[in-house]
Formats: sequence, structure tokens, C-alpha cells
Amino acid sequence: MAKLDEIAELLTEEIRSFETSVSRLEKLQQEIKTFKIQPDPSGIDYILKGYNDSQKKVTEEQNKLLANVIYHIKKSMALPKWSVKLFWALSVIVLLILGYALFQVSRISKNEQAAFLQGENKTVRYFERFLEENPEAGILYEEWRNTKGKK
Repeated sequence: MAKLDEIAELLTEEIRSFETSVSRLEKLQQEIKTFKIQPDPSGIDYILKGYNDSQKKVTEEQNKLLANVIYHIKKSMALPKWSVKLFWALSVIVLLILGYALFQVSRISKNEQAAFLQGENKTVRYFERFLEENPEAGILYEEWRNTKGKK
């Protein structure tokens, strides 16, 4: 019986410790039910604030670039295609005319030289024919030339 008493005493102790554990669990359960969890959004707020700042900077840069584009567009002038083609065609024609005029001007001295030589040859032939047709004039010319050469 002594063993049964020992076993009964051990079982009672175990039951008491079990009851105390159960009561502690009930208290913890009550505390957990009444405990309110409050999340701390400060880390998320910090990340979102940084992202917001970077987005503001990007938006400001895009607005500056857009303002620059708008300024250049307002400053620019749109021309119809036909007017641009007409301008280039007229420019080419003017350049061709200027080139031809410069070519002709550069040839003026050659043309003058050729005309002078041609006139000189005609004049010499005319005087030779005249002197052949009028021998008296040829004699007078030779006398004049000889007297002029002696002086």
C-alpha cells in the first residue's frame, strides 16, 4: 500500500501542476485576446517617402524637358514641302547662272585677245591690199617709214 500511496501522491502532484499549467494557459489566453497588435508603419513610410521624393525629382526633370521642347516648338517655323522644294530649285538655278556668268567673265580676256588678233589680221590684210592696189601710196608709206626710223 505504501506504493499505492506514493503513486497516488505523485498523481495528485501531477494533477495539481497540470491544473496550475492550465490556469496559466487560461490567463495567457485572456491576455492574448485582450492584447491589441499595432503595426509600426514607420519603415514603410520612410521607403514610400523616399520613392515619392525620387518621383517628384523625375517629374520635375520631365517638366523642364517638356518646357524646353515646347519652347523650341513655339520658336520653330513650319514650312510646306513645296516651298522648301521651290527654294532649293531656285537656289540651284541661281548657282548655275552664277557659275555660267563666272565662266563667261573668265573667257572675256580670251575673247578680247582673239577679237584683237582677228581685227589686227583684217587691218593688215586691208592695208596690204590697199598698198597693192595703189602703188603710189606704197611708195609714200615706205618713204615715211624710212624717215621716221632715221630720226
